[in-house]
Amino acid sequence: MHSVLARLLAASVLVAICSITATAWLAAQSTSTSIKQELGAALAGDAATYRALITFAVEHRGWDGVTLPPGNRRLILTTPDRRVIADTGTNLDPGQLPAVPSAVINPLELDLAQAQDAPPDRIDARITGPFQLSDREKGSLAEDWQLYTLRCIGPAAVEQMKTTSWGRPIVNVDRTGPQPSTEACLAAEQRLSTLTLGESAAFNDLGLRVNDCLRQRSLPAEQIKMNAAWQPTASNAECLASARRAQLQPYVAPTALLFVTDAAGRTTQATVVKFDVGRIVLVAAIVLVLTVGVSVVVALRMTRPLRTLTAAAERMQHGEDAQVDVRSRSEIGQLARAFNDMAAHRARIDAQRKAMTSDISHELRNPLGTIRSWLEGARDGVVELDRTTLTALLDEALVLQHLIDDLQDLALADAGELRLHPSPVDLRELFDQLVAAHPSLVAEGGGVVHADPVRLRQILTNLVTNALRYTPSGGTVRLWADGRRITVSDTGSGISAEDLPHVFDRFWRADRSRTRDTGGSGLGLAIVHALVSAHNGTITVESTVGRGTTFTITFPSQKNPAR
Repeated sequence: MHSVLARLLAASVLVAICSITATAWLAAQSTSTSIKQELGAALAGDAATYRALITFAVEHRGWDGVTLPPGNRRLILTTPDRRVIADTGTNLDPGQLPAVPSAVINPLELDLAQAQDAPPDRIDARITGPFQLSDREKGSLAEDWQLYTLRCIGPAAVEQMKTTSWGRPIVNVDRTGPQPSTEACLAAEQRLSTLTLGESAAFNDLGLRVNDCLRQRSLPAEQIKMNAAWQPTASNAECLASARRAQLQPYVAPTALLFVTDAAGRTTQATVVKFDVGRIVLVAAIVLVLTVGVSVVVALRMTRPLRTLTAAAERMQHGEDAQVDVRSRSEIGQLARAFNDMAAHRARIDAQRKAMTSDISHELRNPLGTIRSWLEGARDGVVELDRTTLTALLDEALVLQHLIDDLQDLALADAGELRLHPSPVDLRELFDQLVAAHPSLVAEGGGVVHADPVRLRQILTNLVTNALRYTPSGGTVRLWADGRRITVSDTGSGISAEDLPHVFDRFWRADRSRTRDTGGSGLGLAIVHALVSAHNGTITVESTVGRGTTFTITFPSQKNPAR
């Protein structure tokens, strides 16, 4: 019982904990999702502002004329020493600016969080600096590209045409096919693959800056190169990036700081959701206490009938009244009703056992007493054992033998060890034998059934004998058969409706006042029922008080009905 209560409580606590956890998790997820959406929208606006300022810095060498986009938040652009360059608000006190800017605007060192497509050296690829070609140089190189691609190698041989940020065509030529050999084509190819004077000067200046960096790091000097995309390359990427920043710095706007604040100039930060752990624990504890309390009440109400059934089972063990009061229609109520039925059945079985023991002792006492008294009288010389006396003693012994045989048949039937030897039996021939033994019997019909002939004769003999015993003089006992169905009916005293369910009980007699001579031992019908069941058949009884009784036996249609 305690195990059931403990399991109910454990299940309730587990469900409560899971419910609280799931609810808290869903609330946190929903809140986090909303915050992420808001932050995403804010970050998208910040990224757009950042990109616009970087573009302005790439295209200008100063911040004159810069404008900030209006919005719900205040944007402030300052120099590194906090001098205001541009402001979407008014009356700003530089001392109120946050200690850390929202972003640093420097196209030579892009913010990877805001510019995720930045190159590895974080230098904006749009900055041309001293490599910028003049319009005349751009036009000349464009003419060379058209001549080279359209007249010398053909458009089909050109994989892809691109232009550097400073205007130089990038031509990747398929070298596997025939190469141009005319002077004009060779001259155009030469010009397309040679740096202009301005590019050469810028390239040489960059090389000097790289070597200065290498020298400061005690590394050997090297000759930088241009790759196929006209981008400078060196073995030391850090020195190359440092040299490029120093070379390009004069051609972009100086570094600026961007502050994103509210309308009053106070910093705006990403919303941080802080859950009150103490409150959550308190609520969880209250829910658990309520859950446990309700579970205890429900569990006690559920287990109370079980405790009642346990007490009734203990009373049954000691032979006391085990009935329980059933007030519910639930599953436990059905269990209680089943328990009451079981207790009632057990009481009936116990009563029958006691009655059977009493009946057996009574049935044995009379013949044994008679035999003992005659034998004691013969031993003492009081009685002479003549032929008549011996015949009487033999009759009493036969009664004992018949009773023992009946009890043995019932024991074998109960144990499932009753052996049958079925074979085709001609009912008409069997009926004639019974009529010869009982001349007052009326037998009609016939047929063939598959049964044990000895046991079938025993069945019909018991039924006929029982019918003759309870049929007064002038009455009729009729035996009738039609195929697998055999009927034994009489016009005797009949059996009352309340006694009819007990006719196949052992040692049962409708009239308890009858003696063994007139009422039999009370085992005949019980043996009949057992033998019919052993043949897998059925036997039914119908009776009306004062009009007679009818027993109907039906054998199965299969050929081997017996076990």
